Amino acid sequence: MDDAQRVRSQLHRLPIFPLPGAVLLPYALIPLHVFEPRYRKLIRDCQSGAGVLALANIPAEARRERKDPPRVLPVIGAGILARVDPLPDGRSDIAVRGVLRARILEELSPQEPYRIVRAVPLADIASDLDVARRQAEELRSTAEPGELADAIGAMVIEAPQERQQLLEITSPEERLRRVSQQVLSLLAQTQSGRGTLPN
Repeated sequence: MDDAQRVRSQLHRLPIFPLPGAVLLPYALIPLHVFEPRYRKLIRDCQSGAGVLALANIPAEARRERKDPPRVLPVIGAGILARVDPLPDGRSDIAVRGVLRARILEELSPQEPYRIVRAVPLADIASDLDVARRQAEELRSTAEPGELADAIGAMVIEAPQERQQLLEITSPEERLRRVSQQVLSLLAQTQSGRGTLPN
């Protein structure tokens, strides 16, 4: 079973780790420090189970609402525990690797101290990228255009709001456009920082 199948098999009962600004894009690797008892248990349960969890973004306005538990955005990044480094006092440093986008359908009744949701995969919409995919296959590349956008976006987009927007876009063409704009912007900043302008 590959990582995508593993994650899909757990979407019916998916533990979430809600954090302000936490946006897990596919292919991204996010390090976290786990210290709260409920999340320590989440990590222990993940380790003894399928190793699947999701990061859920608590938006800024939800923090001002002061609800308990806080509202999370419905589009989440589901992934796997890539690394767990336990510390002597029960805390741990972990790394979560993004695998797929998902949409929360409902939050399940709490049977654990952490939150669990039922989610479905958020699939890419059909687009005009079939030609690009065929060309990529001819070049013996296994990466789909949307996957390429995700991988590059995970490296170059840092702002949580922009990462969340990219996570929610189901059009591979639109994701490629957004990521391309970000890359061009970074290149322009690099060039201007060196005091030179592109021809």
